[in-house]
Parts: sequence; C-alpha cells; structure tokens
Amino acid sequence: MKKTWTLFPLLALIGALSLSAYGQPAAFTPPPGTLPEGLLNLNGQMFATTALVVDKSKKKIYLFKEQDGVVKLAAQYDADLGKKPGDKHSTGDSRTPEGIYFFEKSIDGSALDKEKYGVLAFVTNYPNFFDTRSGKSGYGIWLHAIADKTTLERGSQGCVVVRNDTIKLLQPDIKIKYTPLLIFDQIQWASETEIKKSHEKLMGFLKNWKMAWESKKIDDYIGAYDDTFRFGKMNIAKFKEYKTELASKYSSITVKLSDPQIFEHKGDVVVRFYQDYASPDHADFGEKILYLKKTADNYKIVGEFWEPVTDSAKKTFNSF
Repeated sequence: MKKTWTLFPLLALIGALSLSAYGQPAAFTPPPGTLPEGLLNLNGQMFATTALVVDKSKKKIYLFKEQDGVVKLAAQYDADLGKKPGDKHSTGDSRTPEGIYFFEKSIDGSALDKEKYGVLAFVTNYPNFFDTRSGKSGYGIWLHAIADKTTLERGSQGCVVVRNDTIKLLQPDIKIKYTPLLIFDQIQWASETEIKKSHEKLMGFLKNWKMAWESKKIDDYIGAYDDTFRFGKMNIAKFKEYKTELASKYSSITVKLSDPQIFEHKGDVVVRFYQDYASPDHADFGEKILYLKKTADNYKIVGEFWEPVTDSAKKTFNSF
C-alpha cells in the first residue's frame, strides 16, 4: 500500500523537529536580510551597539549587534517567561510585559538568591512610559539567570530568565540605560526596504518638528503633539501658550539633533537623541527622549523627557 501524508501528522512531525531534546525551541534562522520590525535605529556610535529582542512565542532571546552601521543577528538563546501567557497588566499576574524597555542597573550574584536568580540580574524600567500611561502596574521585571540544575520550563513571575552561562555571555553586550530589551509576543520580521522606509518616515517627522520649532511656527510645532500630551502640569493648551511666549521672546532659535535611537512596538515609538538648543538668552545641551504614538498617516508626541548632559565630547555630532 502506498504511504500518504495527512496534514496533521505532517504538522506534528514539524513540531517535533522544531524542539530541542529539553523541550526548548530549536535555533531559528530569520529570513535573509530581515530584522525585527521594531528595531529601526541603534546608533551604536553614540548610544548602544547592541539590542536584545525577545520572542515569547518561541521562548527565545536574540542578540543583535551593529558593526560598521549594519545590524545583524549575533546570537540566540533559550529563555523562560512568565507562568501565564499574554501581556502583563497588573502586579502579581505572572505575565511577562511586552514593549520597549531599557536596563536601569545590574545586580551581582553575591547580592542574590542564586537558586532563584542565578549569578547576575539586570533590572528593567518596567513599567515604562507607555505602561504607566495605559494604567499597568507591577514592578521587579528583570532579565536574570537561574541555578544550573533548574529547568527553564518552570515559568517565572514575569521576568525573562536565561541560563547562568547565557547571562555571562550577554553581560559585556549590555550597556545600562542604552541597550534596549524589546519584548514581542511574536516577532514580525521586516525586510531592509521596510526598515528603511519606517526609519525615513520617522526621520521626516523629526525634521519637520525641529524645523517648526526653529522657525517659530507654533501651530505646526504643536501639531506634532497629541491632545493628551502633558508637560509637567501643563496640558496641551497651556504648553502652546508657553511655547508661543518663548517664540515671541527670542529673536532666533537654533536646535541641533544627533542621529537618534529609534525603537517601535505595536505603534509605540521611543526616539532618543542628543539635543543642542540655543537662543539669545538661553542655551542648553542634553539628552531627549520622545515618546510617540503611530497614527494612520504619521506620528504624534505623547510624552517627552530631557536631562542635561555635561560631557562636552557628546556635542561633536553631525546634526540633521
């Protein structure tokens, strides 16, 4: 009798082949010439040459590195995630959050319960700006390791968990504050053309925002901001009054921006750059982060953060 394949046994065979002997997904090779769609610009020259990207559906963490301006997949490792599926929403829900995160500090194993957290941990900034804006709660979301004999299948309280040897390998590639941790339910891989198109659109938005600010076209400048934007205690109307007053006060405004870091997750965008501002009565230099929401045809600024930078060497950038 001639042997035939039905769909179900074939899918079962594919599923079996995709798993390692320990139940973890096997190594994954992304389509040639692709990157995760949210990895739009690292700017390793000024910020970080690396990015970590988690695919929850595959239980994998991917390390991407930038070299000579080109970002490529450098390594991938097995990972454990929250005990419950889905995006984190509240304290104690045992879910791993999804979004754009950065590391605030590292904790050496000497200060940790090594059975639970292994030899090293990195603390993320969960809840981030978008999480807080959405009313999400919780704390203590880390990238950490576990004891060597503990299974990676136990499920965490929401942290991303890797082996001790893995976190040691990742440690040199993590730059506190600047290396992003992008967590996706499932990574969507985009071609170089698609990445370039998204990058150019965001850069066009930034250039128009900068030009409107410099030319003191307040309506155009405020038009880049969402109606929900808040600046300290100011709502968007008060913010417009404030910027109108400054524009009338200063005879000229010059704004120079460095090439930015740009990351996107389901319409949430983080843009980080150095900003050199000068007017006749005031000048400052600092690092700015814009939080954007993707709209049907463009972007809107929903939040911004600025802090002064005193390192004069960081002023030597090519402005756009």
